[in-house]
Amino acid sequence: MRKFLRYMLVAVLVLAMLVGAAGCSGSKSSGGNTSSGEKKPTIVVGSKTFTEALLLGTMTYQYLRALGYPVENKVGLGELAVIRPALESGQVGAYWEYTGTVLINVMKHAPSFDEKESYNLVKEWDAKNNIIWLDYAPLNDTYGIMVRKDIADKYNLKTTSDLINQIKKGEKIRFVSTQEYNERPDGLSHFEEVYGFKYPRNLVINAALNVGYEALKTGQAEAGLAFTTDARVKAYGLVMLEDDKKCFPVYNAAPLFRKEILDAYPKIPEQMKKLSSLLDNETIMELNKQVDVDKKSVDEVAKEFLKKNGLIK
Repeated sequence: MRKFLRYMLVAVLVLAMLVGAAGCSGSKSSGGNTSSGEKKPTIVVGSKTFTEALLLGTMTYQYLRALGYPVENKVGLGELAVIRPALESGQVGAYWEYTGTVLINVMKHAPSFDEKESYNLVKEWDAKNNIIWLDYAPLNDTYGIMVRKDIADKYNLKTTSDLINQIKKGEKIRFVSTQEYNERPDGLSHFEEVYGFKYPRNLVINAALNVGYEALKTGQAEAGLAFTTDARVKAYGLVMLEDDKKCFPVYNAAPLFRKEILDAYPKIPEQMKKLSSLLDNETIMELNKQVDVDKKSVDEVAKEFLKKNGLIK
């Protein structure tokens, strides 16, 4: 009888342990591990170290975590020479990259001036590396031409062609550029060829790229070379002209994931599309400004943006 009772007690304990284990194995989230008990990979989210990359990485980490995925934060891991090998080796499962960066710096391909062409080239090339490019965002972090607001208002400048037309008329609009850009084959000479003009060299001022923003702010120049998503354009009240003839190489940002991550979590592409579709140049420039100029933390800015757009609670 005692032996029978011992057997019954053991059986009850084992049954209780099994029920408890089954209850703990599932996930009620829209993205995490399923109740099948199958072990799924942790998504290690990385990024480069400049403000825009930190924001993209942090938003991705916060968003995927809110969706219930198992995630690990490696945001700010390093620049291309660090983050790319980490993705290729599987140390990182996801990060945001720019189409032009992989096309030119990794593939050693000529620059592309068409968004879809650049994206399709890198997407196809990376498929063999088990790296999947999800849909790219509207934001294009490339070169652009900025002008002071008073100059934009005076000449009603909206596009780069508008500026060129004023220069052709003989208007003295000083342009701050860089020596490196002026000497590159895809730089000033390419710009002039596409827009069909020659910028008077007495109106071209060479300076470090970061100095150009200050030159316009202080009135030492009227126009200049800029990065299209730089926070200082908005902070200094400058105007970014539309590159209406597609002169500058495209650098659309897109989330990259290792194939095994998407195989494990097939909902991610559509979920990430909800985030990437919100990120155009104006939006990311404002987010960059909140960090670089307003001195908010990356975590705070990312969380506010996701909440505002209903991606997290």
